[in-house]
Amino acid sequence: MHGVGPSTVLGGRYAVQRRLAQLPRAERWSAHDTTLERDVVIVVFPTDDPNADAALDAARRAAGIDNERLVRILDVGRSEGVSFFVEEALYEAHTLTHLLDQGGLPSEEARRIAGETAVGLEAARGRGLHHLQLTPNHVWRTGDGAVKVSGLATAAALAGEDELGGAEASRADAVGVVAITYAALTSRWPLPTKVPGLEGAPHLVGGVPAPSEIAAGVPGDLDALCRLTLNDDEGPLTPGDFATQIAPWSKTMVSGLGGTATQPIALADLAAAGSSGGAEKTLALPFPAKAPGQGSQGAQQGAQGSQGSPARGSGSEPTTRLPLHPGAGTAAGTTTAPSADGVDHEDESHHGAAAAAAVAGAIGTAGQAAGHAAGAAAGKVGSFARAAADKAAERRAARAAAHEADERDRVSLDDALLAGHEDVEPPLPLLPPETAAAPTRDQSKMALAIIAAFVVVATLLGFWGVSQIGSGSGLDLTEGTPRPTVTVKAPTQTVTPSDTPTQQPTTEATGEPLAILSAAGFDPEGDGRERNGEAPRVYDGDKSTFWSSEGYASANLGGLKKGVGIIVDLGQAAKVKQVELELPDAADLTVYVNGDNTLDGATELGSSNGKKGTVTITGDKPATGKYVIVWFTKVSQVSDGRYRATLAEITVR
Repeated sequence: MHGVGPSTVLGGRYAVQRRLAQLPRAERWSAHDTTLERDVVIVVFPTDDPNADAALDAARRAAGIDNERLVRILDVGRSEGVSFFVEEALYEAHTLTHLLDQGGLPSEEARRIAGETAVGLEAARGRGLHHLQLTPNHVWRTGDGAVKVSGLATAAALAGEDELGGAEASRADAVGVVAITYAALTSRWPLPTKVPGLEGAPHLVGGVPAPSEIAAGVPGDLDALCRLTLNDDEGPLTPGDFATQIAPWSKTMVSGLGGTATQPIALADLAAAGSSGGAEKTLALPFPAKAPGQGSQGAQQGAQGSQGSPARGSGSEPTTRLPLHPGAGTAAGTTTAPSADGVDHEDESHHGAAAAAAVAGAIGTAGQAAGHAAGAAAGKVGSFARAAADKAAERRAARAAAHEADERDRVSLDDALLAGHEDVEPPLPLLPPETAAAPTRDQSKMALAIIAAFVVVATLLGFWGVSQIGSGSGLDLTEGTPRPTVTVKAPTQTVTPSDTPTQQPTTEATGEPLAILSAAGFDPEGDGRERNGEAPRVYDGDKSTFWSSEGYASANLGGLKKGVGIIVDLGQAAKVKQVELELPDAADLTVYVNGDNTLDGATELGSSNGKKGTVTITGDKPATGKYVIVWFTKVSQVSDGRYRATLAEITVR
């Protein structure tokens, strides 16, 4: 962009470094914030662009949303004849387009990426903002697996396509997330808009193929949502609806290989689908440039076209346009009987002949041989597709039967409690019948006499036991008996005061370590984040890995702020007595405990000045809270020449 290049300083603080991407109406550059000493990304576009004011306004509104799944906008401005907005820098992050270019994704990773994207867009929708231009180039995955969405509101504003109403905009974002799911499953983009670096999905009569027709191992719910949304104009109305329908998904990145290579589309099925309409229709179908076993020059020319080079569709595979006429592939009044294997081969041969005739008519006599070859291939593809359809039907029937059996076997709680209940006959008598007769008067008197005797004996034994309490113990429990006074003289002791009070060693363990749920950079006087991507390293059990703060010009953090640090979340309130730190570099620090993730009202556990290595902070008494904050106020110069706070491990007891 004119006037912007390496070493350009925008807004008096953002030193432009390297161009990252050329957008249709803007450019993305990496830059360095010389005021806060941090890396950022800056999106620049001409001030005289007709959409510049709308883009800056969209950026200001998007900056008010702080969601971990959305790329945060840090600043907005104009400088040097250009307008710009500043985004946070994503470390070790790649777009979904780049990830798909490196190989397919596991289906559950596709579910996770789509779900996280939908949740982020739903949070923005709750604040009245929409994306409207979502593509795989706007979806990022960082090195630790976090998913973030860029371009919220700003991409549509730059394109001048941000005039949709609330319901329409919500539906547009829902369709965009479904398209992201389709792309993650198939490495193909299903919408008409082109995505640089990603091949388009083949467009057939009625829409695009279902993901399961292109890739193997596609989950049924994702396959159905893609088909309903992209082809039938149904499906979710908002990103939140989509997230609810595909939940749950993995909380962490799912590693592994993705699906298999793309599968061919059943030509016979597509021809049959085209025969029901009245108007002539065309299909773009993939054909190899040279079929195995075919060596005729005419066939090669028919597959490649009259110029001798393959015709390209939306993807990289050669394609041929086939006209579909009503009733193609069957003769009027002709009936066929299915063969023993249940497949109507006669019907397939008619479809193949019709396809061959269509190809021959399209490319002329010189390509007639290729038309016959395509017809034969159509018959084979149709047979394969029918077999696959039969297997799918069998699986659906088996699932339906299992569901029906489950419904029959399902019982309510009342039925379960009453199941197996039978009237039980009285047990066989084990005693003589007279046992159940009422006792006589003499028997009753005898029973009462026995009970009375038992009570008298128990009372006497109780009084006797009480009178013996204290006997034989050397204790005189009687009152009024004088006892001699014994005087004991202790030897004289001399106490010499020491310069320092005696204390327990601070390294003494006070209990089992408390579990740490998560960790994050703590920068309340800056942007609220301090290299959060490295924060989990402080509790990974590996002292060779560590978190470091952003770089500063001096030990006192360049005079820009009072301190920075790390905050760890214990998951619930706990009593904290001791915190052990592994410091790669010397620093001045203070450890706080608080119920909220802030220093306001926090309890100071202890501090350390100028130490590195293993540093143990032990409080005079336990402090109760959910969060432990390590607050650095003075840091050391590290190998890159900058001053940074560093922390390798933290153990809380």
